[in-house]
Amino acid sequence: MITVSFDLILDILLAVLSVSLFICFVRLYIGPNPPNRTVAFDTIAIHAVAIIALFAMRSDASSLLDAAIITAILGFVGTMMLARYMERAELRDWETDKD
Repeated sequence: MITVSFDLILDILLAVLSVSLFICFVRLYIGPNPPNRTVAFDTIAIHAVAIIALFAMRSDASSLLDAAIITAILGFVGTMMLARYMERAELRDWETDKD
């Protein structure tokens, strides 16, 4: 039977999340429209919280969980601000985009 340490699993999860975070940054950069960029921004915020939480578990630093909570709150607020901007702005050109 193969035994895998908990630290190895956390390292693998951190690597997978880092690759996924890079893909989300690419999506944020290429767009093609504001709603897609908003979803990419929200996904990046979620990835940041997950990476901070996994790193806190890996290094036994419970104080990093406070940073994860603050990052989650700021990511939510940022997403709400972008959504509010799109709602108020008369930028309706993305409604005709076909993805």
